[in-house]
This record gives sequence, C-alpha cells and structure tokens, in this order.
Amino acid sequence: MKTRVLLTLLVAAALMVGCKKTDAADDSLGPGEHAKWNDSNFDFLSVGVYNYTDYGIYDLFLLPPDKNDLEFAAQGSGAQPVRRGKDEWALEGASGADLAWDYRWTVPRKFKVWWFRIVDEAAFHASGSKYDKYTMKETDAGAAWCEGEIVVTRRPVKGKSSYLILHFYPDGHIEGDIEGHSDLDSKVDIKKRDELPVLKDRPCLKEIPNPYFGKKKPIQMN
Repeated sequence: MKTRVLLTLLVAAALMVGCKKTDAADDSLGPGEHAKWNDSNFDFLSVGVYNYTDYGIYDLFLLPPDKNDLEFAAQGSGAQPVRRGKDEWALEGASGADLAWDYRWTVPRKFKVWWFRIVDEAAFHASGSKYDKYTMKETDAGAAWCEGEIVVTRRPVKGKSSYLILHFYPDGHIEGDIEGHSDLDSKVDIKKRDELPVLKDRPCLKEIPNPYFGKKKPIQMN
C-alpha cells in the first residue's frame, strides 16, 4: 500500500514539473522548438534595431511585461553604434525568427526589453575570464543591464513579411513597433544626432540585476 501511494505521489510530482515546463514554453516569446511552428496562430518575426547611441547594445531580449525571467524571453541581435562620418543609420538584425507573434493578441501591446551595455571599457576588459555571469549575481564590472518598455500599436499582416523594429535613443528610452518590408526607415536624421538629448550620470533609465544569474551554464565544447 505504501509503495503504491509513493508511486502515485512520484507520478503526480513528475506531471506537475512537466506542466510547469510546458506552461513556461507556451508563455515564452521565443519561437520554441516544435508546437508553435505547427500552429497557424503564430507568425515568426525578425527583430531589427536602430541604435542612435554611441555605445553597443548586446544581449537583447524581449519579455512579457509581467515576466522577469529569461525563460520567457525572445532574443534579438543587438546593434553596434554607427561610426561618425556615416550618412545614414544602419538597421541591424532583422533576419531569422526571433519573436513568436500570436495573432490572438490584441494591440496596443506592451513588451519589456532588456539589453546589456558596456559603460567603462577598461574596467570591463580588466575583469576578463574572472567573471561568470551564471554564478555571480552582480553585473560584470564596467557594464550594466538595462530595462525599457515598448508599446506595439500595429499587428503583422498574415502572408506578408513583417518585422519588430526597435529604436534606441541616447536619452535611455526606446521605441518599437511592427513594420512591413517596405517601411523600415530610421526615425532620426543622422545629421542631427548631436542634437538628441543624452542620459548622463547613469547607464540606464532603469538598471536591473544580471538576468543570467542562477541559469544553467551551457556546456563548453572544446
């Protein structure tokens, strides 16, 4: 009798763990591995970035506004700063399947955005291999994790190429919306880049802790 009860409890626990994993996968904004690809309710959008700042944007993630875990995130490509002397902004990313858009969503729709930036190049590079983002709660020296929010007002059109385009401004705020293939322009005249307001004395409007802390570290292949 005790053995039967124990087996029942173990099966129930396994089912609960399985349900949690499934729920997390369903709530993730990423494309996933199987189910979403076979579901006509989903479209898979590329995330493109216009970077109007003078620093690189790395490790870019989009999350539901009520989530604070990379498990629920879609990942973008980030963007490098455009060098002085260039006559137009560069759209980076905008290739591949980054975001699983659910056509059952309504708009306007909010998304949380996390990104990594380097604030002090010397301090960042000095930390070198001593820093492990999976086991150290603090962010790497000379760097910062930032959080912003976008409000998407348009929906992708079924059967047509659509993108989620993000715009990063030097005052720390970001904007983003769904754009069609023929409407991927920047929002800032590059000749007026020095007229844009700049955030000073802090790296972000909202700084967050290192989101990789406690996550499973990928296996290194030699």
